[in-house]
Amino acid sequence: MGLRVATILAMTLLAAFALGGEPARAAEGHNAERLDKAAQVLSRFLNDPANGGMREALKRARAVLVVPSYVRAGFVIGGTGGGGVMLMRRPEGGWNGPAFFDTAAGTLGPQLGVYKTELVMLFMSDRSIERAMQGEMQFGADASVAAGPVGAGEKGPWADIYTYIKPVGAYAGVSVSTGSVEPDRGENEEFYGRGVTARAILVEGRFNNDAKGAALRQLLAQY
Repeated sequence: MGLRVATILAMTLLAAFALGGEPARAAEGHNAERLDKAAQVLSRFLNDPANGGMREALKRARAVLVVPSYVRAGFVIGGTGGGGVMLMRRPEGGWNGPAFFDTAAGTLGPQLGVYKTELVMLFMSDRSIERAMQGEMQFGADASVAAGPVGAGEKGPWADIYTYIKPVGAYAGVSVSTGSVEPDRGENEEFYGRGVTARAILVEGRFNNDAKGAALRQLLAQY
């Protein structure tokens, strides 16, 4: 009887470990997919001939946030948001990251139904990055935001953050006007390990593993 009980207990523990590992593997796969999509989105934006202004502005940007699937919903006053990844420029050159972030925003303008866009945000000031890492950055309130300059020059108003939006399908266009950006602590820990923070990833540069986010860093290496 003792052997039978021990066998059942061992099988139960093995099953528990197997089931416990599935969510972690699924989460890592989900985050890896987000990184792949973010790299595809950033590549499309940078290779668009019409985005000369974005490429010039990127040379001065302190950080870049890419949101592969940014959803808008509502009528007149809408809610928006999506998960993204941020990379930060190192003082000595190159880029740290990526770190996972969440965005949530309100928009004003004519819109009906639910629309999905691809979004790239260029953080032009240190204060906007610091507030974002603290989870306290409210753009449109304590950080100015504007549609980024397009074309060959850097036309457009100065702002803490420039936004670039590309629609996925037809939609009634509006620009991002207010909202927030904050680290996704759960996603960062699931991908990099327990206790990992956005500051450790972006400022301290402790997690620049070539196998994680290498495509995004390579895209930004020339800027």
